[in-house]
Amino acid sequence: MREKLRQIETPYVDSQTLLSLLTEYRKPRECIGRMVKNQDLIRLKNGFYLIADKVRQGSNLIIPYEQVANLLYGPSYVSLEWALSFYGMIPERVHTVTSLTLGRNKEFHTPVGDFAYYKLSSKGYSVGITQKKAADFVGGFLIATPEKALADLVLKTCKNLNANQLKQELLESKRIDREHFHHLDKALLEEIARSYCAKSVNCLLDLVGIL
Repeated sequence: MREKLRQIETPYVDSQTLLSLLTEYRKPRECIGRMVKNQDLIRLKNGFYLIADKVRQGSNLIIPYEQVANLLYGPSYVSLEWALSFYGMIPERVHTVTSLTLGRNKEFHTPVGDFAYYKLSSKGYSVGITQKKAADFVGGFLIATPEKALADLVLKTCKNLNANQLKQELLESKRIDREHFHHLDKALLEEIARSYCAKSVNCLLDLVGIL
């Protein structure tokens, strides 16, 4: 069965793919259960797994968190604190992989970490999403640009803050260096603000203009 898993190119796999590889077994679903029990597969949710040999390096696990986040629940893209950390904009380590989705708010607590999804309206969803290549694995993932990740953070966590409070939240509480604001694409941020039609994101746009 481990040989079957080696045939899979990606570090993750779904039940449908596994069943197609286990056709010679009389009870393929029982085989999948044994692979989970033997820790050859790491179950993230029903029907979706990580292949242990592909993510294990010695005693460490190298998890393709962003790819997993896209596939665990979708449509979705990585954003908020996790994306800001990905770009080096916030110094603290982020423990939950945060994403925006067209679906309902959702959380997954898995053996490799927690994943949280927050609903975003379809009007602003597609503006400012980019695709990145996974560093250690084949394939890529969808993630917010720095501008969109910042706008999403403000939209979801800073709704009732005035300009001074928002400045304090971003510079002091989140500890985002002023220099990062200087490198933002103002035109893209304006496009995001227009699509979101949110007072908090418009406030962010004004703040970026004066920092």
